[in-house]
Amino acid sequence: MEKLRVFLLGFLVFFIVGCSSSFQVSVKENAVLEYGEKPDHSLLFDKEQSDEDITVKEMKNFDSKKLGEQEITVVFTNADEKTKEETLKVTVKDTKKPEIKLKKDKLEITEGDKFDAAANIESVKDPVDGDIKKSDDKKLTKNGYFITSDVDTKKAGSYTVKITAFDVNGNKAESSYKVSVKAKPQESDVQQPVNQTPTQTNTNNGYSNNQNGSSAGSSNKPATNNTGSSNQGTQSKPQQPVPAKKVCPNGNEPIDPNLPCDAWYSGDFEHCYKDESGNIVLFPTAEEAYDWAWNEVLNNPEIASKYSSYVTTPIGKNDNSHYHGVTFIK
Repeated sequence: MEKLRVFLLGFLVFFIVGCSSSFQVSVKENAVLEYGEKPDHSLLFDKEQSDEDITVKEMKNFDSKKLGEQEITVVFTNADEKTKEETLKVTVKDTKKPEIKLKKDKLEITEGDKFDAAANIESVKDPVDGDIKKSDDKKLTKNGYFITSDVDTKKAGSYTVKITAFDVNGNKAESSYKVSVKAKPQESDVQQPVNQTPTQTNTNNGYSNNQNGSSAGSSNKPATNNTGSSNQGTQSKPQQPVPAKKVCPNGNEPIDPNLPCDAWYSGDFEHCYKDESGNIVLFPTAEEAYDWAWNEVLNNPEIASKYSSYVTTPIGKNDNSHYHGVTFIK
């Protein structure tokens, strides 16, 4: 009887040990995992040194958005669905920079034009945390972007606009584009009409010729043309007055004189978001347009359900006034 008990106890111990740890797995220490991304399980154990068909079933106490070293518990399993837990250390690092997308690599404007450096920026995003907002703090080192520009719209020349962006973990990205300011065409001077005084051409020094050898009593008098016409110099025609230039209510000349001053003329205004009255929702700067669209996506269920993203759009009227609209994208 005693032998039977010993046998059963040994069998039970073998059964428990065999079921709980019947496969071999060789874990790796100090694996480096990318911030915010789904972990690469192949970095957690050595497949060559482990049994076949080993996979990771679960990672306990792991935070992909916590930088630095973490001690975690990994649950491994095999093809027979047996499990085994191992404790190991991993390190989370953020190695990806922000992404800056520009609409154009080079812009050309004319002296006196309004210029918004942010209007040429399509987006500034972090691959994990999404949109990065513009800041006026040019000393920031985390979570924002700022613009530096030497553009002088009053002076013709070539200038540079630079965008510097940081993500929440301090990764830095830079991008730039060129701005060419062209000299404003000079208006041609209006030529005033020239008045010319007609001149008279006389023969024989302005006196009549005595054809008949008249007596001494005859006197010299200015000659008279008996044909009834005078021999006069030609008079130049005065130039027609230059028509007055059309001026819009804001003081600017229209780009196309044949169109109304308030007609939309430039930019993708046809696709800009419009209010219930059919009017484009306008903003003076791209930043204000961006902030408005962001709030609409967050707080307006109708817009959030219909569109997946948006862009700010520079647009202009025929009177040379410039604005920014928002185009929502499905």
